[in-house]
Amino acid sequence: MYLLDASAIINLIKNKKLEAFENASTTDLALYECLNAVWKEAFLLKRLKEETALKLAGSIAKIFSSIEAYSITGFEGEALNLALKEGITVYDAVYLYIAIRNGFTLVTDDEKLKDIASKYIKAMRSAEVP
Repeated sequence: MYLLDASAIINLIKNKKLEAFENASTTDLALYECLNAVWKEAFLLKRLKEETALKLAGSIAKIFSSIEAYSITGFEGEALNLALKEGITVYDAVYLYIAIRNGFTLVTDDEKLKDIASKYIKAMRSAEVP
């Protein structure tokens, strides 16, 4: 089973690798991060038209309705401890902690997170997902 972070979700959608979501899960945090990435592309960077951004948001919502999204509730201290130990954001630590706790492969396009995650679990880029 794969645990996808927001960077992987966005890139899998952009690259039309929708079959990757069949054996995947994520965190509830990822929804907000994905929507924020779309907002950034549309509003700040002007790379997406508003209509395209809204379609992408619809695709994201559809994916989130079909995959399990884990919550960090009850494990906040463990996530913060991991963030402090590894010098990563709490956002990244949430993905890593949930992947470790469940024995999932972490899929991320964040090189720093991938390198740190590799010390604990299997980690790969979205382009490597079969």
